[in-house]
Amino acid sequence: MFTLTALLLAFASAATLVPHTSRAAALNTSTTVVNASESRPPDRPATRPALLCFGDSITARGAWVDAVDAAGPWRLINAGRSGRKTSDLATEFPPALAAHPEAAGVLILLGVNDLPARDPRPADEKVASCLANLQAAVDLALTRFPAHAIFLAAPPNVDVSGMNSVNRTKGYDITPPILAQLAAGIEQLARTNGVQFLSLYDALRPGHFSDGLHPNAKGDAALARVIGRALSRPAFYVVGDSISIDYHDALAQAVRGHYRYVRKGGLELARTDLDHPQGANGGDSAAVLAHVREALQNPAALPATILVNCGLHDLKTDPATGARQVPLDAYRVNLATLADLVHAAGKRLVWITTTPLDEQRHNARSRAFHRFERDLLAYNAAAREVMEARSVPVIDLHAFTAGLEGPLFRDHVHFVPAVSERQASFIRASLDALPWPVEP
Repeated sequence: MFTLTALLLAFASAATLVPHTSRAAALNTSTTVVNASESRPPDRPATRPALLCFGDSITARGAWVDAVDAAGPWRLINAGRSGRKTSDLATEFPPALAAHPEAAGVLILLGVNDLPARDPRPADEKVASCLANLQAAVDLALTRFPAHAIFLAAPPNVDVSGMNSVNRTKGYDITPPILAQLAAGIEQLARTNGVQFLSLYDALRPGHFSDGLHPNAKGDAALARVIGRALSRPAFYVVGDSISIDYHDALAQAVRGHYRYVRKGGLELARTDLDHPQGANGGDSAAVLAHVREALQNPAALPATILVNCGLHDLKTDPATGARQVPLDAYRVNLATLADLVHAAGKRLVWITTTPLDEQRHNARSRAFHRFERDLLAYNAAAREVMEARSVPVIDLHAFTAGLEGPLFRDHVHFVPAVSERQASFIRASLDALPWPVEP
């Protein structure tokens, strides 16, 4: 085990990770690893999955497609068509998917052609229409691809000062503020659906355009850099209890631009009652094991790294009998089975320890079940033993949280927003300390 000195300094708390050694190293598709902050990927995997690039002329005529294909972990399929709008998605996207059964993911880059002044509708109405069209496309894409392999791109801004008369006549000169509004809407749409967002709005500068609308060679090179970085970001999947739901938004923000983050779905349902496992709330170790086992029926549905936490529901104690929801020995077996299952699927498990609880407050308010700090420590110790035996990295969120000063809890087990934000930052820093293989 090694100590993350940088995290000790940054967070004034112990933070240890179990080294990702020989057993886990077998999960990597490449012996070269990349830090999340690096701007370009190292050597590509030997076998690259195909990414369908569905767009307008910026894609159809874009040299960026070939440039990203030549350097990145994906094999790009150019399915662009000049003049395409989001309103064409309903008729053109399904046939494109059907024509490319080899595609393992999709990048959708559309919107600018829906916005010019030649369409007399108000800007808000045009943006709303674009987003509705994109939502329908995402719904379809999610029936075929995992969320970490679906990329929604906000179109580049235009250069009004350098725009030629043809594009001005078409009304593209009014689009900059509408493109900004569309970019914000696409980001929210991507976040709501758990897919990947890629903003190209600020990717181009004056001098990057051939006609104020289409990129020139410099513009294509700029797009290739931004898109190439986005497609090469490491991805991870999260399944955890309500604590992970509380830090979800902060974690999504913390890893933005560095990782592709997806999690068990159903956030809105889970947030209606955080004390009962539903939706995104993974529940106890038996439920988490069942979820991961089902998801791994199609290994491509999950990224190569899976972050898991469970324990708070396992140690629920019947006040009358003293029985735990999942006894400690069964908890060990479930975690060992989970770790072996993830490893057998060729993926990497990262374990997050169970966070502290306010025992007195908890047991005073809850009649259905109690929780005890001594049990929490025992379950965490058992989890660490299981994970260390399998060289699974451990992010000790319990030790980090327990070391924080000031008010921690907003109720019996959940934390005030400031603590959730610091937990998210701690997880992000812990992820940065791990080796990351190149993966699509």
